[in-house]
Formats: sequence, C-alpha cells, structure tokens
Amino acid sequence: MVTRKEKREMEKEVNYLFELLKTQNHFFKNLNKLLKEVDDPRHQSYITYDTEVLLMMVILKNACNLKSMREMTNEFNKEECIKNLGKLLGNEDLEELPHYDTINDFLARVNPAELERIRIDMIKKLFKKRCFESYRINGKYWGIAIDGTDIFTFDKNTL
Repeated sequence: MVTRKEKREMEKEVNYLFELLKTQNHFFKNLNKLLKEVDDPRHQSYITYDTEVLLMMVILKNACNLKSMREMTNEFNKEECIKNLGKLLGNEDLEELPHYDTINDFLARVNPAELERIRIDMIKKLFKKRCFESYRINGKYWGIAIDGTDIFTFDKNTL
C-alpha cells in the first residue's frame, strides 16, 4: 500500500507534458495538423491565435478537468503553460495564450462539422489500435451510451 506522501513523491518524478506528448504521438500523430486545418470563420485581420492553439487549449482544459473557460484562462496563464503548449504544438514562438472570450468567439463561429471530422478521425484511430476491445459485450457487441439530456426543453414547467 502506497501512502499519500509516497504518492506525492512519485508524482514529482512524472513529466506530464512528456506523457501527454507520448500519448498524442502514439494515438494521434496528426492531431496538430487536423487542428490547424480547421477553417477559421473569424475575420482574418483580427486573428492573433491559430486554430490549433484555440482548440488545443479546449482539449487541455477538459483533460485537466477544469470546470470553466475562465478557470482555464486563469490556470493556463503561466509562463510554464505557455512554453509547454508551444512545445506540444511545435510552436516555440508562442508568447501568450488566448483569453477565454477569444476561444468562445471562435467556437461560436466554427462549423461543428469541422470539429466532428476530428473527433471521428480520433475514434477511428482508437478502434484501429484496438483500444476498446476489452469493452466488447460477450466479446462481440459494442455498448452504446446515449446522452438524452436537453433533447427537449420547455420555457415553463409543464407539471
């Protein structure tokens, strides 16, 4: 049994950026390219951050279990984070990260089909590498989870 103190000591040795890069390179070698290819609907003269920076920040926000875009901006606004995101994207010249308003503006305008294409590509790669095999039902079937929340909404209580 590992104590909490021992666990903290072991985690000091872990380079999470390296682990993330290793995972990305193993499963999603072309992720940065796919993120960069997303059509940017914003006015070109106002663009400071490329699509891969905006989208990777959202991916990392979710991977880090940050609850809000504001929390993401606050937590990632550190020199080490900027440097690490630059390494992750192969953009060593990255000096600042976008504010959550910039990311929200981009997400509000981007065609959802662009993001769906990336998600499908990622899922296909996971299937190809047989990552989900142990989750088959009776070794044959795939379970499907459906989130039915917010399918129907009403302005007033109908009960």
